[in-house]
Amino acid sequence: MGRGKLVTIHTDPRIQRLLWRPITIVGFDDGGAINDVELIKKATILCDSCGQQVAVTEKDLNKGLLMGYALCDEGIIEVVCEDCRRRYSAVLRVYEDLEQAFGGELALGGGVRCGCRSR
Repeated sequence: MGRGKLVTIHTDPRIQRLLWRPITIVGFDDGGAINDVELIKKATILCDSCGQQVAVTEKDLNKGLLMGYALCDEGIIEVVCEDCRRRYSAVLRVYEDLEQAFGGELALGGGVRCGCRSR
């Protein structure tokens, strides 16, 4: 992990909304036309490094789930748990929300990248 900024998931509603967006799967026929579109809802958000379920809300933290962080630049690059944050990116400062991390210069919107794994 390098140039991104870590933002705690449970303190930023915008990141929470982005992470809970359904996964869109598009099917194409032999001619290249779209013939099927499926939306798959996410049941949990997982750490991209180790696969552990991470906390998305304060309630999840109270249940004992590991703190979750979103590594962001112009979009969400990946999600990491507390253990993996300490192991792989302890030198990165942790921010409470996107506004604090980027000072209004980041516009995560409809074209956000999200490589985060879900189950």
